[in-house]
Amino acid sequence: MNDEQDVILDTEDGIDDSVLSDEAQGDTIKKLKTKLKDIESKAKENLDGWQRAQADFVNLRKRDEEAKVEFIKFAKSDILSQIIPVLDSFNHALAHGNKEIEPILNQLIQILKQNGLEEVNPLNETFNPNICEAVSMKQTSEKNADHRVLDVLQKGYKLEERVIRPAKVIVGEYKQ
Repeated sequence: MNDEQDVILDTEDGIDDSVLSDEAQGDTIKKLKTKLKDIESKAKENLDGWQRAQADFVNLRKRDEEAKVEFIKFAKSDILSQIIPVLDSFNHALAHGNKEIEPILNQLIQILKQNGLEEVNPLNETFNPNICEAVSMKQTSEKNADHRVLDVLQKGYKLEERVIRPAKVIVGEYKQ
């Protein structure tokens, strides 16, 4: 006998297959094979769905972590924006001869740099409206000074490549 005939199965209706004819057993085996294929197909479908859900969950966690890092990175921008006028006051006092504040100013600048704050100094560069705010235009007879920043009236600052205060500048305008 072949392997298929050696198997004795109980059917759902409780009839012992061993008492069935060979033809009836063949039909039962075909039905069971079909049912097995359906069950295997459903199991594969469930496994695929579970694996997709796992991948979606992993991706969600990664996106959540990235969002947290971005939030933390730019949560500083509000407090740093409030500190920048103090930095301006220190720079103004230093420019007017108040040299004893220089160590304090340097300490403040060091702390701000450690927290990702960068100074924007576009002097002599081509005007870039993404990092500068043009306060006025100044006529110049030099062709290479056209659309260049001639003077910085107020320093600008960036945090992690995002401008939190544009530099206020005077831009050259070439006139013959």
